[in-house]
Amino acid sequence: MVLMEINGVFSSNAHSSYPQVVLKEAEGDAYLHIVIGRFEAAAISMAHGKKQPARPISYDLAHQILVGVDARVAKVEITDLHESTYYAEVHLIDDEGKTHVLDARPSDAIALALRFSAPIYAAAEILQEAGHAPPGNEEPLQAKTAVEPDPTIDPEPMAESIAVSQEDPSIVTPPAVDPLEELKKCMRQAIAEEVYEEAARLRDEISRLEEEE
Repeated sequence: MVLMEINGVFSSNAHSSYPQVVLKEAEGDAYLHIVIGRFEAAAISMAHGKKQPARPISYDLAHQILVGVDARVAKVEITDLHESTYYAEVHLIDDEGKTHVLDARPSDAIALALRFSAPIYAAAEILQEAGHAPPGNEEPLQAKTAVEPDPTIDPEPMAESIAVSQEDPSIVTPPAVDPLEELKKCMRQAIAEEVYEEAARLRDEISRLEEEE
């Protein structure tokens, strides 16, 4: 496994109408781009930016529950890239020191890892399989594309994203995700789906963020 770090969360670009979380190899130049949902993007962006929501969102609640039973997330791993889909695992340690490995979407795993300050790893095979030539190598390799498993609760289709890339000055970096705008999109979606309790919670969080600005 290769240690990764959060490079940032970026809004939609020419290749995807969805946000991306970008992981960078901690001691290398490989980048892993994963297309995620808007709510997940806002949740990761807030945790990465050390911003606290007015009321706990699902990941904060999960954190509180685990801490309450003396459990913690030890690490998360991006384990596989299969048919353009990423897979991840959460390694959980319970109050007796026993490790439990849970299947997870990468976005959920990353959101939890940030809340526990847990390390994030990616399988070396993923970086090798989808990687570009190293800097200075004039023979370019074709990057593969990949997405997260499409959650059934999200009616919008997930788009493709570049799995691994090297820094390229000719590529314009997409704008970073604005948590406020992403929460507004989530609220509009909740209203459209008539999930009014969730819409009200998002409205309150939006109001709090607007007051801070």
